[in-house]
Amino acid sequence: MALVDNVRRHFPAVRTSTYLNTATFGAIPDVAAERMKERVDDWTQRGRLHGYWQELAEVQAGVVEQLAALLHVPETSIALTDSTTHGINIVLWGLDLQPGDEVLYSTTEHAGGMMPVFAQRLRRGVTLRQFEVSRSADDTLAAFRAALTPRTRLVVCSHVSYETGQRLPIERIALTAHQQGVLCLVDGAQGAGAEYLDLGSTKIDFYAFPGQKWLCGPDGVGALFVRPGVQARLHLTYVGGASLHPAQPHSLEGYFLPKPGARRFEHGFTGLPSWAGWLESLRFARVQVGWDYVYTRIHGLSGALLDHLLDVSGVEVLTPRESRAGIVSFRVRDVPASRIVSEAAERGIWLRNVEHLNVVRASTAYYNSEDDVERLVTFLQKGT
Repeated sequence: MALVDNVRRHFPAVRTSTYLNTATFGAIPDVAAERMKERVDDWTQRGRLHGYWQELAEVQAGVVEQLAALLHVPETSIALTDSTTHGINIVLWGLDLQPGDEVLYSTTEHAGGMMPVFAQRLRRGVTLRQFEVSRSADDTLAAFRAALTPRTRLVVCSHVSYETGQRLPIERIALTAHQQGVLCLVDGAQGAGAEYLDLGSTKIDFYAFPGQKWLCGPDGVGALFVRPGVQARLHLTYVGGASLHPAQPHSLEGYFLPKPGARRFEHGFTGLPSWAGWLESLRFARVQVGWDYVYTRIHGLSGALLDHLLDVSGVEVLTPRESRAGIVSFRVRDVPASRIVSEAAERGIWLRNVEHLNVVRASTAYYNSEDDVERLVTFLQKGT
C-alpha cells in the first residue's frame, strides 16, 4: 500500500471523493496543475509573446516523445490533436472515399467517433455497415469477417467499449482487415493508458485517443497515430501554420512543404498551458509511477470490483472478465442507473451512467485504492 498512498497524495481529487469516473475525466496530478498554473501566471505577468512559440514546440515535442514511448511507435507516427473525435475526423476526411465505398463499424461505438462516419454517407455517398460485438472475441471476429465485402474500405472500432467496458480484439480485427485490403481505424478513448498496447506490432493503421481520460491530462489535448506505411494515403484536409515544415517554405501561389511524418496533420498553435500540463501528467505516470504499475493496478482493481459485484444481490455485470481494461459496467435490478449515480454522488462516490442501456459505469485508475472499491460495493449493498 505504500506506493498506492504515495501516488494518491499527488491527486487531490481522490483525497476528497471516491473517484471512479476516470473513463470520463481522469484526475489531474498536482505536478500537472502546478505547471499549468505557472504558464498562466507567466502569461499574466509578461504577456503571451515572449518565448511562446519556442516553448510550445518544445513542450509538444516532449508530449510526442512520451506518447511514442507509451505506444511503442516511432515519434514520426504521432500527430497532436484536441480530442479523439478530432483525430477520427482527420482520418475520415483525409481518406479518398468514393460513393459506394463501405465503412464498417461495430455496434458499440461512441457518438464522438460515429458522427464523422455518418457524415461520410451524407457528404460522400459512402455506404455504412455494422458488425455485432459479442462477449466472445471469436464471435466478434466472425461477425466482422462476415460483414466484409469487396467494397469495404475502412473498419472503425473501439479499443474498449465505452458502454460495457469490453475490450475488442482490435489486433485480430486489424490483421483480418489488412488481409482483405481494408484499413483499420481504432477509437482509443477508453484504451490508451488503461492497458499495455504495443501499437507498433499491430496492423492498426490509425489510432485516435484523448488526453483527459486514462492519461490524466486536461481538456483539449489528444493525439492520432498514423502508421508510417499509410501516411501518404491520408490527404491533408485540415491544415494551418502547424502543418508546415519547420523552415516554413511556402509561396503565395499555393505551394508549401508540410512537416515530415504524421505531424503534418496538425493545424493549430494553441493551448500551451494544457500541453504543458499533459506533458507533466505523462512524465509523472512514466517516471514516478511506472507504466507497468499503472496497468497492473488498473487491471487488478477492475478485477476486484468484478468479484465483489458478483456477491451483490440484483447486480448484473456486463463487462467480460477475460476482456476488460479499466471500465466495469453493471445494472442493478429494478433501479435506474441514473438514480444510482446521483445517490452515489451524494455520498461522494463519482460514477457515470450510460443512459440508453441503463448501465452504471465505474472505472478504476492507478490512483484508486481497495477502499474505493469496497466503499462502492457497500453503497450498493445498502442503497439498493
